[in-house]
Amino acid sequence: MAPQITIKKDYILIEPKAVIGFREIQKGLARLYFIEGMPEQNRIWIFREGPQNLSKDDLSRLKNMVRDYYPADASIRKTALVVQSEQQAAVAESFIKIAADLPQNFKVFTNLADAEAWVKE
Repeated sequence: MAPQITIKKDYILIEPKAVIGFREIQKGLARLYFIEGMPEQNRIWIFREGPQNLSKDDLSRLKNMVRDYYPADASIRKTALVVQSEQQAAVAESFIKIAADLPQNFKVFTNLADAEAWVKE
């Protein structure tokens, strides 16, 4: 099932379901980049407590999708990853290392308020 996407005033909020896997994140990315009228805003992904079904290969594939889908003239500069557990934080930090050469910044947070402040800077 695709993540819930909410367009806020200053960012787009993406909320995958409890079981987080490659396909769910892939569906969310496709919606962000291919649905007509989706604003070019910074993003916040909130990962609730739940199993992490993402391998290192999955993280590399996600990075390649972001690179391939990202418009050359996009104004999206920041994506916050809000996590609830240490396991999620470890997966998110691994993704950030893999995605270091992408044209946007990724950062891990443990609460929505800090993530909102960062994407609004």
